[in-house]
Amino acid sequence: MKAYLHSFIKANYRTIFTVALLALIFKISAKQNFLLFHTIVELSSIVIAFAVFIVTWNTRRMLDNNYLYFVGIAYIFIGGLDLLHMITYPGMHIIPGTIYYTNQFWVATRFLEAFSLMMGFWFLKRKKTLNGDITILSYCIVSLLIILSILYWQIFPVCYVEGTGLTPFKIAAEYVIIAMLFFACFLLYSSKKSFTLSVFRLLILSLLFAIVSEFCFTLYVSISSFPSEMGHYAKLISFFLIYKANVETGFTRPTDVIFKDLKDNEEKYRTLAENLPELIFRFDRSFRCLYANSALEEFLPHKHESYAGKKLSHLGFPVSFENLLIRMLIEVKQTRTTREINFDLNEDSYVKSFSIQIIPEYGLENHEETYLVICYDITDFRNTEKRLQELNATKDKFFSIIAHDLRNPFTSLISFSELIYKNVNRLSLEKIENLAFRMNDSAKQAYTLLENLLHWSKMQTGVLEPDLQELNVEDILEEMKKVSSSIAIAKGIEIQIEKVCPGKILADRQMMNTVLRNIIANAIKFSHANGTIVLTAHKHQEAILFAVKDSGIGIEKENIERLFKMDSSFSTPGTQNERGTGLGLRLCREFVEISGGSIWLESEPGLGTTIYFTVPAVNDIPVSKDLD
Repeated sequence: MKAYLHSFIKANYRTIFTVALLALIFKISAKQNFLLFHTIVELSSIVIAFAVFIVTWNTRRMLDNNYLYFVGIAYIFIGGLDLLHMITYPGMHIIPGTIYYTNQFWVATRFLEAFSLMMGFWFLKRKKTLNGDITILSYCIVSLLIILSILYWQIFPVCYVEGTGLTPFKIAAEYVIIAMLFFACFLLYSSKKSFTLSVFRLLILSLLFAIVSEFCFTLYVSISSFPSEMGHYAKLISFFLIYKANVETGFTRPTDVIFKDLKDNEEKYRTLAENLPELIFRFDRSFRCLYANSALEEFLPHKHESYAGKKLSHLGFPVSFENLLIRMLIEVKQTRTTREINFDLNEDSYVKSFSIQIIPEYGLENHEETYLVICYDITDFRNTEKRLQELNATKDKFFSIIAHDLRNPFTSLISFSELIYKNVNRLSLEKIENLAFRMNDSAKQAYTLLENLLHWSKMQTGVLEPDLQELNVEDILEEMKKVSSSIAIAKGIEIQIEKVCPGKILADRQMMNTVLRNIIANAIKFSHANGTIVLTAHKHQEAILFAVKDSGIGIEKENIERLFKMDSSFSTPGTQNERGTGLGLRLCREFVEISGGSIWLESEPGLGTTIYFTVPAVNDIPVSKDLD
């Protein structure tokens, strides 16, 4: 307690000395001459009221509290009316007239003060800054009306009668003012969060002393009585507390608030920077790290020490990333402009794409002091962009195939059907049968193309996922032989199964059926009548090597790769002028690759073609040495 008292006196000794001196002056003057006491006290209150306005007006741009702004403006008019109250006090002989004026100005001024202390809370709730000019103009009009009602029109009620004391109006008016001040206390308490704790305490004490002052002025009989003296003391203290609240808010607190706001904002933005997924650095002119956010720990997980003060070359970045940053920093330092570049990092199994931006930050005299480096992880964006490009390419391929290959079978259907219905009476049965066969062939071709397109588009969009199963190699070949036999027999071609190793593959049944069906259909298409197609399957490393060999027309070497490319529309007619879909082998390639295998072909013009493809094997099968 003793230590606290000592520190309090040390911190407030000037205020304690000033208050003690004023109290001594007031007490001596009150005993010697009450008029002198009244003049000193009122002048002190008036000076404080003017000071409240001066402080408020000159700090209005820093004040963020409309209540204190409004009350600060009001107090210059309250002080002005108190000045009239002082100079009309009995014995002053400045304004000739009756003794009624001084009490009338007192009551009117206290009404104005209580009203201002209440009305300020209405402005407090408004987000828009108070218009000081309009407020001053409004108080000028109100003050002028008060002065005219007392000095010129003389319509203001009488408040004090010599020998009788206070009039009922004066007493009632004081109690109304007290009620208004109590209501102001309630509003202040309700708006407590809008003020700092110290300002709130100053304001509530000011209101309480104003209430005490008004109570004192309901009790006195003579204007120089003890209650009157105490009432003036309470009023002076109330004014001083208002002054302290405005000074603390306008002068003392703003610097504290500014530094607090700076600290809060620094903490807020530091927290924001720390939680951002982007890498954020700040380097000085020598490329020493001044700051690095926590995202760096994910980028360099093996580093845990502080990065502050370390040169860029000592931070432990991958070499390519470090070299790029140094080049960019040098360029930004020379050009004094923001630099941005996209960079793909692929080192030590760390594969990422970054968008790197370096911003020069200028200090005093327009010299760049630091460099802000922001690295955005755009890996997902790049992958999405790549996938979107692939989908767009897929769409283009899809429409290209439809436009080119689907037109032919439908053109044939239209032509043959038109030929039949226009010449049905003139055509022989054999001719109609031939046309019907061709229409059927075109329809089958269109159906096969649409079926392949459906499978391919589902796979490209991710709808068709491989349903991996253990499939018996011999069963698959036998099944595909039966499915394709009808087409082969119609052309006089024999399908044989030779050299099939026992075992199973891990693949999607529908995909394998589609691959074999398309390859066998392709072999039938390019084989001559009475030709042979041979199906084989051998164990090759960790896979089963399938082969479909025909004795057909073969293909030129330069055209082999074109058969598997999606952006190529290469297709040749079969030995009986059969038209292809242009999609079969391309679809086979994608199905085989998605199954984990590969596909290729060997061909000699005039000797035939062999198409090979591999599929992962399930069990351990002896490797065959005969792959011919």
